[in-house]
Amino acid sequence: MTTCLGTLVSFFSVDSSLQTFCLSNLRNFAAVFLIFLSSCFVGCHFFKGAKPSLLSPATDVRTHYSTPSLRWKPVPGAVDYVVQIAKDGSFADRIFSDRSPLPRYVAPRALEPGTYYWRVAAAGEAGMGAFSPVSLFTVLPYQKVFSVPPDADLAAMQKIVAEAAAQTPARVVFAPGAVYRINPANVVVLLKGVSDLELDGNGATVIFTNPAAGFLELNHCSRITVRNFVVDFDPLPYSVGTVRSVDLQNGSFTLTADPGMPEFDAPHMLEHWLFGVTLDPSVPGRMKTGSFLVVGPGSKVVRTDDQIAISLNDPSMLRTFAPGDKYVQFARKNGHELIRGEHSSELAFLNNTTYAAPAGHYVLLYCDDAKVLGCRELIRPGRWFGGNADGVHVRSSGIGPWVEGCTIEGIGDDGVAIYSKGIGILEKPSDTTLRLDDGFFTLHPGSQFLIFDPKTGTPVVENLTVKSVTEVPKNDRFPAHKLVEFLPGFPQAVVTEFKEAWKNHLVFDRTAQHQQFMIRRNVIRQVRRFGAIIRAVDGAVEENEITQTSDSAITLQNEPYFWKNGLQSENILIQNNVIRDCNFTQSSKNRGVINVLLRRISSNDQGKTWKDSASDWRGHRNITIRNNSIRQWQQRGISVQCAENVRIMGNRIEGVLPNTLGTGTQYGIYLENVENAKVEDNAVSASPLLTEVVKVVNCKDVDTTGNADGKGAK
Repeated sequence: MTTCLGTLVSFFSVDSSLQTFCLSNLRNFAAVFLIFLSSCFVGCHFFKGAKPSLLSPATDVRTHYSTPSLRWKPVPGAVDYVVQIAKDGSFADRIFSDRSPLPRYVAPRALEPGTYYWRVAAAGEAGMGAFSPVSLFTVLPYQKVFSVPPDADLAAMQKIVAEAAAQTPARVVFAPGAVYRINPANVVVLLKGVSDLELDGNGATVIFTNPAAGFLELNHCSRITVRNFVVDFDPLPYSVGTVRSVDLQNGSFTLTADPGMPEFDAPHMLEHWLFGVTLDPSVPGRMKTGSFLVVGPGSKVVRTDDQIAISLNDPSMLRTFAPGDKYVQFARKNGHELIRGEHSSELAFLNNTTYAAPAGHYVLLYCDDAKVLGCRELIRPGRWFGGNADGVHVRSSGIGPWVEGCTIEGIGDDGVAIYSKGIGILEKPSDTTLRLDDGFFTLHPGSQFLIFDPKTGTPVVENLTVKSVTEVPKNDRFPAHKLVEFLPGFPQAVVTEFKEAWKNHLVFDRTAQHQQFMIRRNVIRQVRRFGAIIRAVDGAVEENEITQTSDSAITLQNEPYFWKNGLQSENILIQNNVIRDCNFTQSSKNRGVINVLLRRISSNDQGKTWKDSASDWRGHRNITIRNNSIRQWQQRGISVQCAENVRIMGNRIEGVLPNTLGTGTQYGIYLENVENAKVEDNAVSASPLLTEVVKVVNCKDVDTTGNADGKGAK
């Protein structure tokens, strides 16, 4: 028993974030307690699965990269894994004892130089099995360190980074507490083909005086770490003001800029003007209940004395405006992402703080095994908004991103977005070849793909495998493109006739699907659109606190209209999240706070306008939603459509609010077009506003026994 208590004390003393979560969630605390209790009895392991076989890092690897992914082979029957990292082979000096539902783990903070030992045990419903053999790796210190002095200008800063990048492995350290005011034309640092470089801001603040500039671009790089920077803009790449009057008849409203904000007709605002949204007048960053997701593309701006008048192309949007509302206008057209990575691997972003961004914050395209740990995207005190676009935006990775311990608040697009792009089809020369557009191309020999019809929302054909890829230069018929040979062949025709690629059949790569992604222990609040939107496989969204996102807190859904973002998600775990007051704008009608959906496009006026609706395809597969807390909700607490093999268990849904969006019905849990689902042990608080605890529409093999309405009724 003494050994058991020592194990628990050691476990909780080394991971305060896990301790906080467990003590606030009794169900999860009990599970962790049982796992560790079972390990305290020598030779008495209750889980009979095999010991995990460790994959990477390989034993005795030596690296300068301080945030490696620990990976192992999945153990059949395991529902969780216990991971330990120590400074000694006996594990007396453990620095992390944690758990992961995936066969992958990333420590929540960087490892200091030194040798580390690690091991993994699988856990099942009955307890924990035996630990794997121990493996070790060494994090090396950087021998080459370059310093950026506190008075460095942009040119000096760029020169020092370039010198370090030419002599890697190397580390660049900025002056502690320094403030650098810089005016880059595009980005501060552009790195191509660089490996083993660390940029350490050391707490320094970088202030951009070009509100459209970016900080860092990484192309074909590996093992790059960016840490401890504070970033802000002056002037800001957006403006926030207070609505003074609303003229419904003429389709305009007037407003004044808040103190410290750019004027709405400032040159950079007009140059990069895109769209805006109305904000809650009492909660910084939160969109106004019932408002529109996009206001005023193509709007006209006129100054009248000390006010600005904005005329909208669609005056009907003004029905949600009122004097006293806050309004944010984004100047993000042609703005640079703050940090952009392309075709890179093992990028790590640690403990950075940002108060504004011209576009996305961390935009990672075709980047494997990225980490965003402990970063903060914040509303600066005295302001009403933060950055212009996505917090973490990841397209087409093989090994998915690991996002942990971050705070994302008051930003103008999704907290975390993970997806792939549809690849345009130029021609089908034969049953086993396709000409594919170069844009968004990710296929290589061995890749699996499907062909998707956006009008039906279903695949034309699935399970195709690339045999070869040939680059074809521009010719009289086609631009430069890829000729892809694949197996097996198929006889169906493909649609390629429309100028807009999103109306045609599209190829979706099912290999670069963000395998083993993790979004955990983050705070996501007051975000326009979604807390997390996922199009991926074999990953988890867990232990996050998500508050006041305008649309669903967590959603698995494609975006077939215009964006071509997709596609279906498989083997996804959504668990132990605490969610409050989300899903309240016009774009969230008939959606769940946790939402699963596949969509298609259609037109009722010969293609003049398009809308989307639910697909008939049950493409989402193996989705588990368990032990989440949803409070202050409307319409649907959990909504699952277009899916098969679904488990919804142990969720608590309470505090239903009046339906402000006019959709009428309010369901604790809603299922439509679902096959093979088990919905059990969910508690939905009773209320006259509740239409039904569980609503099932057009489903097959659904078990809804054991769900209570908060008063014991089922």
